[in-house]
Amino acid sequence: MHVPYTLGRDFTGSVPVHDARVIVIGSGAAGLNAAIHLVENGIDPEAMVILTDCWGGGTSYNAGSDKQTYYKLSISGEGKDSPVSMARDLFKGGSMHGDIALCEAAGSIEEFFHLVRLGVDFPKNQYGMYPGYRTDNDATQRATSVGPYTSRRMVEVLSKEIIERGVPIANHRLVVSLLVDEDGQQPSLHGAVAIHACVSDGDDHDIGDKGIDLNNLPFEIFRSNAIVLATGGPANIYKDSVYPIHHFCGHGIGLEAGATARNLAFMQYGIASKAFRWNLSGSYQQVIPAYYTIQGESGEKRDILRPHFDSMAQEAYNIFLKGYQWPFNPRRCDPRNSARSSLVDLIVYHHGVERGEKVFMDFRMNPWDINDEPLSLNELPSNAWEYLEASGAIQDTPIERLENMNPFAINVYKDHGLNLHESPLEIQVAVQHCNGGFSADTNWESVNLPGLFPVGEVNGSHGQHRPGGAALNAGQVGGLRAANAISKRMIDGSIHENGNGNFLKLATTKIQWLATLVKRSKFSHSPGIKASKRARTSIIDIQDAWAEIRNRMTRHGSIVRSIDSLKKETLVAWKLVKRIDDGLPAKTIRDLISLFRCRDAAITHRVILSAMTEQMIHDPGTKPCYLRVEQSLESRGNILEVLKEQGYMINDSRTGNRALSSTLVGNECHHELEPVRGIPAVKDWFEAIMKDRAG
Repeated sequence: MHVPYTLGRDFTGSVPVHDARVIVIGSGAAGLNAAIHLVENGIDPEAMVILTDCWGGGTSYNAGSDKQTYYKLSISGEGKDSPVSMARDLFKGGSMHGDIALCEAAGSIEEFFHLVRLGVDFPKNQYGMYPGYRTDNDATQRATSVGPYTSRRMVEVLSKEIIERGVPIANHRLVVSLLVDEDGQQPSLHGAVAIHACVSDGDDHDIGDKGIDLNNLPFEIFRSNAIVLATGGPANIYKDSVYPIHHFCGHGIGLEAGATARNLAFMQYGIASKAFRWNLSGSYQQVIPAYYTIQGESGEKRDILRPHFDSMAQEAYNIFLKGYQWPFNPRRCDPRNSARSSLVDLIVYHHGVERGEKVFMDFRMNPWDINDEPLSLNELPSNAWEYLEASGAIQDTPIERLENMNPFAINVYKDHGLNLHESPLEIQVAVQHCNGGFSADTNWESVNLPGLFPVGEVNGSHGQHRPGGAALNAGQVGGLRAANAISKRMIDGSIHENGNGNFLKLATTKIQWLATLVKRSKFSHSPGIKASKRARTSIIDIQDAWAEIRNRMTRHGSIVRSIDSLKKETLVAWKLVKRIDDGLPAKTIRDLISLFRCRDAAITHRVILSAMTEQMIHDPGTKPCYLRVEQSLESRGNILEVLKEQGYMINDSRTGNRALSSTLVGNECHHELEPVRGIPAVKDWFEAIMKDRAG
C-alpha cells in the first residue's frame, strides 16, 4: 500500500505503508526491554518493529557517571525494606503519584533480576546477596552499579536478546509525526511517519549531500494501534548539556499529537565536563579536586570557591558532599546551612554563564594547594574522613585518591582521549535529566492518547526530585508494565489487526503537509519562488535555529529562573516554531534530517518553557531544581550578590504536593495543576490473590 501526495503541477509521489501490531520508537534500555517482554508474553516478534534513527546511539548506551547507579529494593544486609517503604521515598520527592511510585518499587526486583538473567553482572557477595550503597536523595542502601557504564551494559544485553529473539529493527528511521484520529469520542492512534534517515548507500558511500527529490520523498508510514514511545529525554535543547552529543529530542512528536505531559519544569542539573560530556558525580567529587579559573595573561589559577566559604576545611567538605549530592538543589545553597554543596554549582554557573569564563576542575592538585592553606584530610568532618579512609583514598593528591577509590573513573576519560594525570577538565553546570515527561497511568499508557505508551525518560513518572538511579529502574518497570498491558489487549482482541477506517485520509493529510513543508524548505532561498512576507523576513538556517534553542534554554531555563524572562522567551520560542514551518533552507538529505530534528526540539523547548512559566506563576517559591529571582540574566549581573540581597526564596509550599500537566492544543499550551494521588493502602489477602490468578 502507498499513500500519494501532490505538490502543485510539478511534483507527485507516494509513500510506502508498513503494518505492525506494535511499534517501539527508540532503541535505548526502556524500549528494548518493552519489546523483550512482549516476546516473553507470547507475542510474535514479527508482529512488531523497532524504529530507531541510530541503533546504539541513544543516551542509555552513551551516558554514565563515576559509577552509574541502578536503584532497586534492597536485597542485602540486615536492613528492613519493602515496596511501600521504597514507594514512600520516591513519593516524598514531590509531585509524583503514589500509585506509580508503588508500581516502580514493587516491580524493581522483578526487573533487576530480569537484567541479571540477561547478563548484567551486578556485584554480589559469596552468599548471593547484592550489596548496595547510598545515592542522591536517598538515605538507604538501595543503589547498585556495574561501573561507569551501567546503562550501556543494560543496552548490550537487551540488544543481544532482541537480535536473538528475531525482533525486526528498522534502523535509520527518524519518526517525525504520529497519526492520530481526533474525530471520535476520544483520539485514536493509527501509526507513525518516519523519514528514512540513512546517509549512506550500503556501499559505504556518503549520500547525505544528495539533493532532495520532491517526486521521491524519503518518508515511510508504519501503521499500528499500539506504540511504545521510548525516545529518551529532551536531549540537546540545552547548550550546557551532558546528554550525548548525538542524541536528539523526541518529545515534539508526542506533544504535537496532543499527548499530555507532566512535570516538564523539573530538570536535573549538575557539574559535568564539557569537551567530553560526562557527569562529574560520586568519586570525582569525593576525592576533592580543585576548582579554578585562569586569570588573564598571567595564567594564574584562582580558586573560585574559596571566597564563598568560611574556611578551607568547609570548602573541601562541600566539594566532598557533591559526590552523593550531585544534583543542584537550592536548599543546599543557603548560607545558614553548614552543608552547602549546591553552592558549588551556583559559583560555577556564575563564572561560566554570567561571566562567560572557562572553569576548570583539576585532579592534579588540592584546593588548598592553590590557596597555600595547608589542610590535612583528617581535619575534615568525621563522615568525610572516615569515608575516604575506608575507601583507601587518603593519598596526597586527588588523582592518587581517585586511582585508589575508582580507577574506572579515570579510564572513562582515557577512553575519550583525556588524561586526568596531565590536564584539567573544563566544566559546566549541565542539564542531565528531565524528571517530567508524558503523563501516563500505572500501565505507562498516555492518560489522553490511548495506545501510546511512553517508557523511559520520555515518561513523566517522577517529580521535583528522585533518588539517583531511579530513572533506570522506572524505565525497566515501565517497559514491563506497558508490555503486559499491550499483550493482554492483543490476546483478548482489543488491539486488533489494522483496518483501513480513516487511516488513508489521515495518512494522506499528514503526508501532504509534510511534503509541503519539505518543498518550502527546499525552495526557501531559491530565486523566483514566491514566499509569504513572514517567510521572506524571518528565514534563518538550521544551525542558527539550533543555537537559538540551546542558548535560550541554558540562559533562561536552567538553575536560575526569572518569570519575566520565561514569559518573554516562551513567546519567542513559539515564533521560532512558526519560522521553521515557514521553511528552513534544506537542500540535501542531511539537511532534511536536521530540519526535522530541529523542529522537534523547537516544539519541545516551547512547551517546556511554557510549563516552567506556569509552574513559577502558581508556585512562586523555589523548587528543588532551580532558584527564582526577579531580575533577568541580562540585568542581574552576579547571581551570588543578588541572592545575598533577596535571600534564597526556598519553597513556601503554597501549592502543596501537586503535579503540573501540560497539553499542546493547536497553537496553545494548556496547563493544569492537579493534586497527586497518594500511595494506595494495599492489604492483600494471599488466598484471594491466588484465586484471582487461578481464575
